[in-house]
Amino acid sequence: MIGLLVGKAMSGAFLAHGYQANRLIALRDPEVMVHAMGKASAARVTLRSVEELEALAASVAPMAYDIDSYASLGLLWETLEVERIETPTAEDVQRVRDCVLQAVRDVRTGGSDLRGRLGASNRAASSRVRELLRAQW
Repeated sequence: MIGLLVGKAMSGAFLAHGYQANRLIALRDPEVMVHAMGKASAARVTLRSVEELEALAASVAPMAYDIDSYASLGLLWETLEVERIETPTAEDVQRVRDCVLQAVRDVRTGGSDLRGRLGASNRAASSRVRELLRAQW
């Protein structure tokens, strides 16, 4: 399964289905983001103001909303630049098609598992836990 993020990916629907994608592609744009709930709701749940939540998100990638923070968690296979996200040009559409086809080829040749997610900058602890589990088992 190939996933393409073109706007706000949020809540249980994305968490349940988007994470299952063998390759996940996101358009690079400030309006493309991933989060479990809106900022106001997240602030209420965490007993913080929106401003405090945003400050925390600057240093804790899983709390952030921007696509670069999300990419640092290793969950994106590719981020893709387009010229006009709202009204894509023919070149934008072709760029997306080419990237999706490349993702399909990558799954076919590289396998459908999700090991590629472990090499990201904010996944060092996950890799270490896996090493320790392998050593113990």
